[in-house]
Amino acid sequence: MFGFLQSMVVFAISAVALIGAIWGLIDAARRSPSAFTAAGKWSKTIWMVILGVATLIAFVSLPWPLGGGGGIAGILGIASVVAVIVYFVDVRPKLGGFGGGSGGGFGGGSRGGSTGGW
Repeated sequence: MFGFLQSMVVFAISAVALIGAIWGLIDAARRSPSAFTAAGKWSKTIWMVILGVATLIAFVSLPWPLGGGGGIAGILGIASVVAVIVYFVDVRPKLGGFGGGSGGGFGGGSRGGSTGGW
């Protein structure tokens, strides 16, 4: 009983790590290369490689029933989670002010007052 519960917790954590890595990779791909340099961060190419490798590691680490890995708890898995966390906590917020991406809302519109209308 406890072994099954433990394996499901490891699976859930690994699945969340994979989803976060995919989300980060897609988000970085949608940003303009100039936004990374304007924010004083590594280039878009470097972040795409880092997040791509993190996504690959998270995918390979998925335990049963979706994969054959032992979970995200290995040293490479932890490194990939750290890379994704660094992107979301440090890089992504600083890219928000330089355009590209979603613009912060569902419509991606401007943030501040009306732009015309009635």
